[in-house]
Amino acid sequence: MEWEKYKNLIKENLDRFEFDDSIVKVLKNSIDNEQTIFVAGNGGSAAISQHYVCDFSKGANKNWLENFKRYKAICLSSNLGYITAISNDEHYDEVFKQQLVNLAKPKDILVLISSSGNSPNIVKALEYGKKIGMITIGICGKKGGKLKEMADHVAYLDYEGYEVCEDVHHIFGHFLTIALRED
Repeated sequence: MEWEKYKNLIKENLDRFEFDDSIVKVLKNSIDNEQTIFVAGNGGSAAISQHYVCDFSKGANKNWLENFKRYKAICLSSNLGYITAISNDEHYDEVFKQQLVNLAKPKDILVLISSSGNSPNIVKALEYGKKIGMITIGICGKKGGKLKEMADHVAYLDYEGYEVCEDVHHIFGHFLTIALRED
């Protein structure tokens, strides 16, 4: 594929990307509501999850060095030792859910990123989050899968290729960071 064609493909799909406007409000209110934001994804979406958490924890906060009332975010895709212990001793489908069992409480926020929306570990985390009363946000592509059907708030791109979906999901994270930083 030529670069110009790929750029145009991204531009076209950015125009097609849909999201629930209340996602920004839910995340913005997390500081006053003393909620933790948990983020998870697999593969490229795991890397995007890490980037979201970095940006929510630092970049989304004005006057970061002087400001101690910050967004609290944890990436469930980052704790490699715990992830491998869970997947080795139990099953990989449990890697995000079991971390939530340890860390999450009702009303916390769970952001799940999945191009297919059907990854078993994402779906199990979503089901657990909903069961304990977390606010769930699904960021998905392709047909959206169970994540699109079940999440409280959805950001979605109806596109089959994971590369384009992941690029748009990454851009959405930067949008969220800027929106959270603004008053």
